[in-house]
Amino acid sequence: MFWKKANGSAAPESTRHASNGEDAALDAVAHLLKAFGENAFDTDNVTAQETRAECEGWAQKITVGEGKTEAPEPGASKAFKRDYVGVRRYFTAQRAHEREFVARSLGNLREAVHAFARCLTTTVGEDRAADERVGTQLGRLVGAFQSNDSEAIRSEAEGIVAVVHEVMAKRSESQKRMLSELSQKISDLGDELQEVREKAALDPLTQLFNRAALDAHLDRVADLAFLLSSSPCILMIDVDHFKQCNDTYGHAAGDEVLRRVADCLVRNFLRREDFVARYGGEEFVVVIPDSTIHNAELRAERVRQSLSELDIESGKGKIQITVSIGLASLASGDSGHSWLARADAALYEAKSAGRNCVRVARENATAVASIAPPKSVGPVSRALPAGRHNS
Repeated sequence: MFWKKANGSAAPESTRHASNGEDAALDAVAHLLKAFGENAFDTDNVTAQETRAECEGWAQKITVGEGKTEAPEPGASKAFKRDYVGVRRYFTAQRAHEREFVARSLGNLREAVHAFARCLTTTVGEDRAADERVGTQLGRLVGAFQSNDSEAIRSEAEGIVAVVHEVMAKRSESQKRMLSELSQKISDLGDELQEVREKAALDPLTQLFNRAALDAHLDRVADLAFLLSSSPCILMIDVDHFKQCNDTYGHAAGDEVLRRVADCLVRNFLRREDFVARYGGEEFVVVIPDSTIHNAELRAERVRQSLSELDIESGKGKIQITVSIGLASLASGDSGHSWLARADAALYEAKSAGRNCVRVARENATAVASIAPPKSVGPVSRALPAGRHNS
């Protein structure tokens, strides 16, 4: 369980005496809180980051406890207090607030649609009334013709000209007003939908593009590469021994590691056309739209070195990390899926070779060694057996 102390240090008294069932329950509650925080979103008075921090805090309180209560008898062991009532109240209140926020946002969208409908209804009603006035005036003109009274015909003809002119002027003003109102409503709706679309495409923890956005981007790049005669490359990056980092320093420190890795990737791939995404867990993907494999390899090595030089602070000391990188250029006949799979195979080779290195996938999907740094590794990357899923 992630909340137990590392390096063999003793767990809190209550966890040492708790049953396996209680351990599992506490672990499940902590993971639920963490998942809730990771998928939080900004509301009108609470940011997603604040919600994540609150959830992390409650996870710590539930799993580790807030402090020791007095022993009931002399010589008896002391226990850590867990605020089950507090976490239930927090979770219930936060969910109620989010539900109210979403309902209010949907209400705003409905109101915009209703305003659109009202505008159309008003315009149609005004047009119908104007058409009735013109029809009445035409009827009077027809009656004047039947009477053969030239003065009456002249008068009614002038009358219908005046009515038609007035109706057209009002209709023009009404249409201008309607178009102005509709333009504003559409602009407001467009802004809201764009904000929702952008949030849906971003990973909440790192603010990089998420897996769904990556999949769509890979297909677009693969489809256009032939037409543009470009040679795009993928870097698949995995933080070495990330599970050990979480177990040793805690999940809050692990989240900070992922954020720092994301920031470093963005700084190393500053070109507008470069695409940086969080693939999932501790894995990241960078899409370089047009590059030789040699230049992409050099950039991969630079980012590997930059990440190995990060000093990340935590409550239990500084964290240093290393990464393994798989690199693949788009091959003839590749789809976005097969292209990514070859980069993943190269990443597997990098991890099998001892991690903290770059490997390149060739077009036949076999990965070979490319650039390998010295064997020194950071404290997070120590003494774990090689393997793709043992991060």
